[in-house]
Amino acid sequence: MSVTEAAPSPAELFARPRTMHRFTARRVTVTAVVEIEHFTRVTLSGEELGDWASIGPGDHARVFFPDPETGELIAPAPLGPEESGIVRPDGPAFGRDFTPLNVRTVSGSGHRAFDIDILRHADPGPAAAWATRAAPGEELVIVGPRGSVSVAAAAPRVLCVADASALPATARWIAEMPSGARIEVIADVDDPNWVRAYLAAQGGRDVPVSAARAEPDGLATAAREAGIDAGTYVFAAGEANRLIPLRRLLRYELGLPREQYAITGYWRRGDAAFDHHAPIDPADPDD
Repeated sequence: MSVTEAAPSPAELFARPRTMHRFTARRVTVTAVVEIEHFTRVTLSGEELGDWASIGPGDHARVFFPDPETGELIAPAPLGPEESGIVRPDGPAFGRDFTPLNVRTVSGSGHRAFDIDILRHADPGPAAAWATRAAPGEELVIVGPRGSVSVAAAAPRVLCVADASALPATARWIAEMPSGARIEVIADVDDPNWVRAYLAAQGGRDVPVSAARAEPDGLATAAREAGIDAGTYVFAAGEANRLIPLRRLLRYELGLPREQYAITGYWRRGDAAFDHHAPIDPADPDD
């Protein structure tokens, strides 16, 4: 008599353990600035990164840049040497969220270091404008990550749907998933060729990359064509309005369990103060 082993539940198959970190403000120094594909890569390091950690693909650190007009760096301060918490500044601060890349320890100094990739684009905001003139030796302040959520390591397949702003996080998905997992990328860009080169270099392996159509439901159409079965985990991030039809596809048309996808609006067109924690679909905020 044989015993058939039960198939794993979605909660088991797509489990993503969470790890919390000490939440504080840290002063860091620019040690290198290089151009990579459509990004300016800035390397940040410093002795205040001793207990800093980033171990999840969707991690974000808020990086505070100098005031574009005055050059003054206005940023939160640590609550205390060993405490969690920050003291918010009195004046307006210019902070933007970035995915930490290539976390490492620098030989010689022993300091931690990581990279942020700042997208070069027309009409740059404070971060992209600063990146055009950034130089080693400049100081910035970072806050976070507050915590990390690991990859869905048991998933047989991961489908990443990302615009240019979410490619660093996509690269981390590729790098951190087991080598046996299938990974495919739908890129919300005009030309997917540079995306494939960027992801191969940063993620450590070549994966299939296709481009989504420009129409409003282009991401949902591309995901439907790619196929999403019971073993596929979906990571999607980018411009919030573009993600609404995709979210409706996953949630309602396909009826995926909540454990099977993560979808985050990194920015919203026309909203300079968009909070990535805000609902993607204002008409249907419950998730």
